[in-house]
Amino acid sequence: MEISNFYTKDSMGEETLDCKKIMASGSKSFYAASRLFPSRLRDPATVIYTYCRLADDMVDEGGNRGTISELKMRLKNIYNGKASNDGIDKSFQDVVKKYNIPIALPMALIEGFDWDMSNRRYKSITDLTEYAIRVAGSVGAMISVLMGVSEKRALVCACRLGIGMQFTNIARDVGEDARNGRLYIPQEWMQEVGINPRDWLKSPRYTPEVAKLVKRLLFLASQHYVEASKAIFVLPKDCKLSIMAARYIYEEVGNEIKSNNFDSVNSRAHVSLNKKLFLIAKSYKELNTPFENTRDVNQNEPPYLAKMLTMLVDPIIQQSKGKRCSTMPLNFLERLDWVIQLFLKLSARDKYQLIDSRHSPRQ
Repeated sequence: MEISNFYTKDSMGEETLDCKKIMASGSKSFYAASRLFPSRLRDPATVIYTYCRLADDMVDEGGNRGTISELKMRLKNIYNGKASNDGIDKSFQDVVKKYNIPIALPMALIEGFDWDMSNRRYKSITDLTEYAIRVAGSVGAMISVLMGVSEKRALVCACRLGIGMQFTNIARDVGEDARNGRLYIPQEWMQEVGINPRDWLKSPRYTPEVAKLVKRLLFLASQHYVEASKAIFVLPKDCKLSIMAARYIYEEVGNEIKSNNFDSVNSRAHVSLNKKLFLIAKSYKELNTPFENTRDVNQNEPPYLAKMLTMLVDPIIQQSKGKRCSTMPLNFLERLDWVIQLFLKLSARDKYQLIDSRHSPRQ
């Protein structure tokens, strides 16, 4: 991505970096969902995405070992209040200071980029999850901090949403990545279906065996989406729609791949504008369905995943101790809706307790 294309002149004639243009160019799915953020968070969320995107581009477009060192040095300057330029570093500095984003989160992102730089291969799905946590879970964690979320279960779900999105991205870009010399599909999976990873990378082609691997990865992504969705209902009221829409739009990428017989070697799936609008409407309907709002937020992540996530979740919890969740005050109608939803939840809980008591064995 040629960064010079994204500068615009302000009212004083000064050139400034247009983060919205970068987001719209880099990820149309994320951009569509991000426009549903409340106005108070829309700009800082765009800055976070832009920082991540431009750092990724530095690595992808001719980066070397010195690139990672430069990114780490610039990040430390940002957290010391000494941003090295007036562009995205300065904007990101303002955001991390205002919202108190722990440095461990963007540092994990840079570590993931370092793995890309070293052209790392992933032996198992556990190894791939470690990568996804760094390059995508970290972004979910940063967005959670913007929303004022500090409850562990919700933070874990935010990271899992990022993992699901990254798995979807990998499944979508199998052919493109291979042609660029990159391979993310777990090597153990490839060997199980009789594919030699090194040979396939030399001459990537679509086969029924490759389709099975793409399907398998998308299945795991869907599991992360399902678990992540449970926490969306406990987010600040004005943030729920954007996150639910992002979940459905990214999952739809997987559905498009499925409709093409899981061939992401010869084509790249995308979601149409009409479909995105439909999924936004679906998200709105689901968030306003009382029965759906009664779902519990449980932590069902495998032990290995729970251990991995501590690197992102614990710094947020430690840094937010003693602070209240930063939600906006509710007007009268919103308070009324909150009371109604509370009574619906209590009614549903009493109903399920009654059902449980009827089915419990007699003493």
